[in-house]
Amino acid sequence: MLADRVSVSPSTEVAVPRAELRRKTTWRTRLIAYAFLAPTFIFILSFSYYPAVRALIGAFTSWDGFNPPTWIGFANFTQAFHDPVFLQSIGHVALWTVVGIPLALVPPFIVAELVFQLRSLRAQYLYRTLFIISMVLPTVVGILIWQYIYEPTGLLNAVLKLIGLGFIHHAWLANPSYALWAVILMGFPWVAPFNLLIYYAGLQAIPGELLDAAAVDGTSRWGRILKIDLPLVMSQVKLLLVLSIVGVSQNLLTPMLMTGGGPGTSTTTPVFYMYETAINYDQYGYGMAIAFMVFVVVMVLALLNMRYFQSEA
Repeated sequence: MLADRVSVSPSTEVAVPRAELRRKTTWRTRLIAYAFLAPTFIFILSFSYYPAVRALIGAFTSWDGFNPPTWIGFANFTQAFHDPVFLQSIGHVALWTVVGIPLALVPPFIVAELVFQLRSLRAQYLYRTLFIISMVLPTVVGILIWQYIYEPTGLLNAVLKLIGLGFIHHAWLANPSYALWAVILMGFPWVAPFNLLIYYAGLQAIPGELLDAAAVDGTSRWGRILKIDLPLVMSQVKLLLVLSIVGVSQNLLTPMLMTGGGPGTSTTTPVFYMYETAINYDQYGYGMAIAFMVFVVVMVLALLNMRYFQSEA
């Protein structure tokens, strides 16, 4: 049997089976790894899972945030499905999903392809930097800038007047017919820096030999994009699709800062309505019920995406 000799003293050597030595080393390594991971698990349990479980329990109670909660069963959920504002907010987030997710996925891919097609690596680096540098701008600042753009005397109306379309002039965020569309379409040209980086990294991972073979075969650029690039970045598309679904479903800052959910309730989303119900009206149990329903919907959509939107990469 193979064995390793372990020195115990200068004059003594003990034969230890190699498998036993490996087993001891493995358990020692695992214990050290678990010890280092333990604080992370404790923080995750304390600040991620416990609040989620607490919200699930609170969804079945009536609680004003101060007095002890009262168990009321499914009353909060029944109230939600008879609440016209909540039902309206579901329609708003559905429209936001249908319009916003293509805007989050398609323009960044087009720009990533344009940058990737540049022959000069220095030019690729320059253009990539110019797009990504906007990430240093805080989200709140970006939202407030677009709020100014949409004002009656803001940049959008000024540009429309300059190009002879002044008759389209509107108070975009004050008109219930246009406010939701204005909020959804903010961010033109919709090239999210993070999404651009993810696509660009996926394109860089494509083997150069494959691209050279396509060039030798006379494949056009459009054909290469459809037959090579797009199929090989499906993993990135899948990731960004899940992140976009989560982001749209949990959108709070944009309606809060730009419109306050108004005018009226024309830009209210479920998450904003949850916040407003709990913070402004002290209906924490009802707010938790809305949060739980949003969680379930996002989880189902993410699972469906993972189940049916498979990639070969």
